[in-house]
Amino acid sequence: MNKRFLLLLVCTFFVVYAASAQSSLYTVLQGGGTFGFSNEGYKGAFNGYSLHFIMGKNFNQKAYLGLGVGNETFKGDYQTNDPHNADQRSYPFETNTFPIFIDGRLPFGVVGEQSSIGLLANFGYAPSIALRYHQGVMFKGGFFYVLDLGGAPKFTVSATYAYQQLKKRAIDFQHQAFNVSVGILLN
Repeated sequence: MNKRFLLLLVCTFFVVYAASAQSSLYTVLQGGGTFGFSNEGYKGAFNGYSLHFIMGKNFNQKAYLGLGVGNETFKGDYQTNDPHNADQRSYPFETNTFPIFIDGRLPFGVVGEQSSIGLLANFGYAPSIALRYHQGVMFKGGFFYVLDLGGAPKFTVSATYAYQQLKKRAIDFQHQAFNVSVGILLN
C-alpha cells in the first residue's frame, strides 16, 4: 500500500506542475473535516476527515468542471433506532472511502478586488478497493470561497452538505454530514 501511495504522490506532483503551466486547467488540493449529524435508521453519526485532489477545465473563471479523487475517513458509534430490537448496544464504526467524483464550481460573486464566492457540487462513487474501504454513492453541495493574493496559488475554503452511502456486506448506512475544507487552487 505504501508503494501505491508514493506513486500517487509523485503523479499528483507532476499533474499539479503541468496544470499550473496551463491557464485553461485548474487543480485543487484540499483537506477538511467532516461533522456527521444523521444516519438514517441508526442513532449516532460519524465524524472524520478528508483529502481530495481535483483537476479539470477552467472556463474563463466563470465555471469549473473537473474530476476528483480522494480519501475520506469516518469514525463514530452507532446503534439501532428500532426500540423493539433486543440488541440496543452501541457499536464502534471506523471506515474509509476512496471517492471518484465530478467537481463543478460556479462563481457568482466577487468579494474584494479579486476574490470570489460561488456554488460547489460534487457527485460520484466510492468503490470498495480494500477491506477497510466501504463503497457507495456520494454527493456534496454548498459554497466555496477563493482568496486571490496575487500569486500563483489561490487559497480556497468550502462549506458543504455531504451525503455518503457506506455499504459493505450487511452494513448500508445513509450518512449525512457537514464538511468544511481548505486548500489551494491553481489555475
